[in-house]
Amino acid sequence: MVYGEVFDRLPKYGIDSLVCSNRYLILQTSDNWTKRAIYNCEDYIVIAPIRQVNETVFENIKKYNAMNKISDVYYYYIRSGNSYDFSKDEITINYAEILSDNLKGNYHLASLDMDSWEKYKKYFYKTDHHWNYVGSYQGFLDIAKMLGIKNPSVPTGTFTSEEYFFGSGSRITQNYNVLEKFTIYTFDIPKHDTKINGVDKKYNHFSEFINHDYKYNRNKNFYGNVYGADYGEVIFDFHQTDKPNLLIISNSFSDAVNELIAQYFNKTYVVDLRYYKKQNGVNFEYSKYIRKNNISKTLVIADLGFLGNKNLNQGLEK
Repeated sequence: MVYGEVFDRLPKYGIDSLVCSNRYLILQTSDNWTKRAIYNCEDYIVIAPIRQVNETVFENIKKYNAMNKISDVYYYYIRSGNSYDFSKDEITINYAEILSDNLKGNYHLASLDMDSWEKYKKYFYKTDHHWNYVGSYQGFLDIAKMLGIKNPSVPTGTFTSEEYFFGSGSRITQNYNVLEKFTIYTFDIPKHDTKINGVDKKYNHFSEFINHDYKYNRNKNFYGNVYGADYGEVIFDFHQTDKPNLLIISNSFSDAVNELIAQYFNKTYVVDLRYYKKQNGVNFEYSKYIRKNNISKTLVIADLGFLGNKNLNQGLEK
């Protein structure tokens, strides 16, 4: 894997107000993309847009349709920088439209409304591919509306790190010149229990972050360490037996909203299929899982990388 090799300098990439340079070649050994480019644009490290539809998406949509036949499924699509060409101010691949055109059965669909450079800067970090605290909260509001949640939580305040935060874009390119601090919204979340792969364990590290009791390392995944890392299975139990159980299937994008959503349900099961079998010792089979755990609603939170990844969708058709 090659990180941080500057192989080109572009005098300009973008609309009149957007000047980008320092293009990095990124070679990946996983997923379906073997070569990617990342740009430094107005002090934002941005993944170059993808223009070719990943055919794996259609195979995965077949799995979603199998899910739709047996349960109530909600899909939330996150449009990030890799499916938007800021130079032409246009969507390169409209996966929200592809989902709408190909999903069948009992489903609901919503998406993050990111359709300009200004909204990208509002919703995403400067140096990380994930949504920031504003973007993830907007996602939560969109999802709450789709799920029929009344009176969704309102932030009680914000907290910003003292140290600079370097996200995945900085770590991949080894470019630590783009500076930003890490901000989160704070919320009053009811007391609850959490299990990680069957073991009682705390999920996020909000209190440590806010109390400055946090070991900072610029080469670590700060987003995941604060909001909660990726695990095969996380169970939030709010002991509200009069409410239904929810299943969330996602990748790291859901880390920032899992607990916010879970407070409105009895038990919420969060599954990351990249790690489920490895960490729990059994294959994931959707129909068996929802029956076993009395799950009445399923929420799929997906970005472009999720939709085109076989590992993140294995067992959904079973």
